[in-house]
Amino acid sequence: MVTDVADALILNRLFRHLFSNGAILVSTSNRAPDNLYEGGLQRDLFLPFISTLKERCVAHEIGSSVDYRKMTSAEQGFYFVEKELSGLLKQKFQQLIGEHTAGPQEVEVIMGRTLQVPLGANGCAYFPFEELCDRPLGAADYFGLFKNFHTLALDGVPIFGLHNRTTAYRFVTLVDVMYENRARLLCTAEGTPLELFERIVTISDAQHMAPRTSSRSRKNDDFDLCVDNELGFAKDRTISRLTEMNSREYLEQHASMLAEKELSQEVGNENVLQA
Repeated sequence: MVTDVADALILNRLFRHLFSNGAILVSTSNRAPDNLYEGGLQRDLFLPFISTLKERCVAHEIGSSVDYRKMTSAEQGFYFVEKELSGLLKQKFQQLIGEHTAGPQEVEVIMGRTLQVPLGANGCAYFPFEELCDRPLGAADYFGLFKNFHTLALDGVPIFGLHNRTTAYRFVTLVDVMYENRARLLCTAEGTPLELFERIVTISDAQHMAPRTSSRSRKNDDFDLCVDNELGFAKDRTISRLTEMNSREYLEQHASMLAEKELSQEVGNENVLQA
């Protein structure tokens, strides 16, 4: 998914250079070439890349009516749906860090930039939602964060709509980065993963919605409806990833990954002592 004009222009120049040097591209994408950066700012500058992509590559659609990420066993205790559960989240966070003392930390993310972590210890970071998704942060910042932490406790994920669309984009990016890094998520939220994005729809979704009989019959939610093709498309991936990240299978894999990492570090330390 391409959502930024700078990324769109960089992709065009990058792949033109790669193709001119004989590179062969094999990749996956959430969108067909013709739908990349659809509705984006200055998309006309991106169209030559689409033409080049279609000329040099063969697109194969791999579709399935089954989202296997949602066919996992539910795990209780890591995704809390209610208000005023910050205390419970901090309690779970404390259990994970054990005897370590949590405190403010600073991590380097990209090109000398740093990110302030409100509370961090033993590979676990704690953030109020606003400090991580309601600020001008991007994928590079999140990748930098998860180079240093394997677990995130996120307090106060809101229902998304027109009023916080930009925040929703950042949350989608955050979940993508966490999923790619196989990180563990603990959070409090105003709704289930599905409920968080109910007010985010594509143009097609909006056109198929039944019109209200009169303006007086409209619910307040209608005025916060966000019609956004890119976000409406990406939300399904985010919902299914959140579901999988809260599953027993995912959490067991995470625990196994941490155990292997700790064992590798112990072996490395023993080798250093022997040397």
